[in-house]
Amino acid sequence: MIVLTITSSIAIGGTALANVFYVSPLGSDSNSGTSEAQPFQMVQHAIDRMKAGDTLVVLDGVYTGTLKLKSGITIGAKNPRRVVFSGAEPLQGNFEKHSGNIYKIDVSTDPKQLFYKNKPMTWARWPNIQWSENWNRGKKWVSGAAGLGTLNHKAFAGFRDLDLTDAYCFIRYAKGNSCYSRAIKGFDGTTLLWDDTNFYNRLFTGEDGKRGRMAIAEGAKGVRGMFFLAGALDLLDSEGEWFAKDGTLYFHAPGGRQPNAADILIKTNDYAIYQGDALSEVTIVGVDFLATSVKLANPANQQIVFRDVHFSYIGAEPLFVDTPNGKRASKPIHVAGTRIGFDDCLFAGAHNTALNLVGSLLYVRNCVFAENNRHGNFQSVPLFISASGTYLVTHNTFFNNCSDAIRIGFQDDYEKSRNPDVSYNNICNAGIYNSDVSGAYFPKMSQHYTEFHHNWVHNVKGNGVRLDQAGEEFTVHHNVFWSCKRGMSIEGYGKFNVYNNTSYRNKEACDLIRNVVSKPKGSNPQMVSNDTSFPPIDDWNVLNNLVHRFADSVGPSEKGPFDQSKAKGTLHPERKTGKYIRVKDRGDIQGNLTGFQPTIFTNGNLGGLNLVPSNRIVEGGVAPTPKLIAEGVTDLGTYRGAYDYRDKGWSAGSDWMPYGIDVPKTMARAEQFAKKYSPISVVPEIKVSGLPSGLLSRTSYEPAANVPNKATKPQNGKTPRNVKRKKS
Repeated sequence: MIVLTITSSIAIGGTALANVFYVSPLGSDSNSGTSEAQPFQMVQHAIDRMKAGDTLVVLDGVYTGTLKLKSGITIGAKNPRRVVFSGAEPLQGNFEKHSGNIYKIDVSTDPKQLFYKNKPMTWARWPNIQWSENWNRGKKWVSGAAGLGTLNHKAFAGFRDLDLTDAYCFIRYAKGNSCYSRAIKGFDGTTLLWDDTNFYNRLFTGEDGKRGRMAIAEGAKGVRGMFFLAGALDLLDSEGEWFAKDGTLYFHAPGGRQPNAADILIKTNDYAIYQGDALSEVTIVGVDFLATSVKLANPANQQIVFRDVHFSYIGAEPLFVDTPNGKRASKPIHVAGTRIGFDDCLFAGAHNTALNLVGSLLYVRNCVFAENNRHGNFQSVPLFISASGTYLVTHNTFFNNCSDAIRIGFQDDYEKSRNPDVSYNNICNAGIYNSDVSGAYFPKMSQHYTEFHHNWVHNVKGNGVRLDQAGEEFTVHHNVFWSCKRGMSIEGYGKFNVYNNTSYRNKEACDLIRNVVSKPKGSNPQMVSNDTSFPPIDDWNVLNNLVHRFADSVGPSEKGPFDQSKAKGTLHPERKTGKYIRVKDRGDIQGNLTGFQPTIFTNGNLGGLNLVPSNRIVEGGVAPTPKLIAEGVTDLGTYRGAYDYRDKGWSAGSDWMPYGIDVPKTMARAEQFAKKYSPISVVPEIKVSGLPSGLLSRTSYEPAANVPNKATKPQNGKTPRNVKRKKS
């Protein structure tokens, strides 16, 4: 395993030559700022007076605005969880009755998120749902017949007179891999018309729109569409819902009573830190970020560390109109550069992507990613890394996230140093609302011998780990996969090391897929065999795996060449029975054990799962050789699977969990944890009550003119009608 080290002082007090400053909402910028008794009031005022080596101690408070940092400084909370950098601010004024249990108040900007008494509220929608019910499929989505820009559902007749002028249809269409929000163009009580401009163009929605149009063009009556409606005053009829338009906020407070404006926070600022200038040697410790984000995107950044930082309700726009616009509006925590690190951090409740890292010598250690990408956009992930050099992702816990939990891409200018490393992570409940996902997804050709090892990957809707087509140079070892659709799917041209993995109780067989023809996404000509007889794989290092079902497969991207060879009678003799043949020892594939009984494990039942073998049958695998070691097989155990006979074992995941949730330290507890939380949407906690209000700066981030920044469409000047009651 690689070790990435960043030297940075985080001790509050600094060195003998450095200064320590203090800031507090109760301070004054006319103070000296050099003692807790004489703190500054505004964080930016303190930073402007700091030099390299200085430390800023932030005292308890909720701070708003947008910071510009300096190189060489440390910002630390005196009391972690008591210092909040917030993009949400409390309302001022008084609510007045609008209609029924709905109250209204004037606001200076249309909010993108709303919190009431420290809980997230819901943008007015149908069907009604609360935050904690997000993984309840029956309440989240409605299934209806979808056509080209149309939707039909029998429940429409129950609210045929609603005005949906400002509303959007959030739709999972055809393949159902992503959720796109498209403006509603018309509604007559029977058929809903939605804006399908460019929707069937692969650039904008991938295969999700294209596949639907193709099905309809071939004569099908329609495709099934999973959808919900949101963003109109006439959809506001349930406790906890809100809607804003033309400077007026409408809110149905829980309990139906007139709300107190002081109990409400509305998101007004997308970034607490936004800086284009290069920075170096910056450390932030113990601070919470609420309903706001960080963007330090200069590739020349160096040595930036976040430690014990909690990011909650990351992102901004409730809309994801299409892939290009959705990515621009995502607003994850985005840090680029060299030697960028996150230790012991929480990423919870991101609307889309939570953390986007770009560069080299990146690390994410002992962090927790939960409740991110809640509508299931395939393009959005909890953790995305675009690497120009080595990286480390280790001892993290990922649970209750849509799409892939981890997605790794490589930049074309990647510089080889040490092997990238993804290890000792506990990944579960990923891809909940997607159809084509993985616990960890490696989509781009050469992986430069990334080592994916000692991970628990379980209760994932798709693959445990997936290397996509045209893959090269990848090592997967000592992982345990269970309760997934499939444990491993390793596809590409070769130079793979797959050894000592355990895969059990998954729905489908693990598969090895050799690509034999060039791919549009790119291929190394030296690796393309063009052998369309599709012979069995015998030259990949596939060693000592304990895989219940193991298939040597032909990938879907090569269906055409396969069918042509089948028609010509030129397929390899073993392939003539079909695209899938059983993996068995041959050539460099040796020592694997398949088709075993659950009795070989200490406990093969999910209720008390322990996949450490209790039977000596796992012993007697192949031993490492100088040739294997030279090829990167450096940790080969002579037993089969991730654990030896009666091994004491190893565990995966972070050593802490938020909100008092227990840390699952055994496979049995990890399985119970996944089952417990798969139907429950954990609500990220907000801890601002009783904290004084302070300032990061007197200015907030202003978006560029061409970036969408509104939750609703440009207004047409219509006066909102009185709310009509919709039927569930």
